[in-house]
Amino acid sequence: MNDIACRLNAYLQTHPLVLGDSDCETVLDQLYQAYGESHESDPAEIGDGFKELEEFLHTLPLEDNNAVFNLCCRLCCAYERKAFLDGLLYGSHLMMELQE
Repeated sequence: MNDIACRLNAYLQTHPLVLGDSDCETVLDQLYQAYGESHESDPAEIGDGFKELEEFLHTLPLEDNNAVFNLCCRLCCAYERKAFLDGLLYGSHLMMELQE
């Protein structure tokens, strides 16, 4: 198994990744972008949460409403990306442990 890993590593070293027109900087970025584009729709729990948030926000002036809503969306996106990357990392470590 170690021989295969060494040959794969050697191949990767001699064949650099060409990201093309993508604005992604890493393979993880590309995986996350593909993951994000594959979503069909949000589960009901998320839709219901945004409805509940809107009930709280409707009393605010529009500018404040938009600021809080945009902040919540940015935080959700950041958390989703972190969870995705952490999932890949944990999965990779699990695979390594299973091979021992």
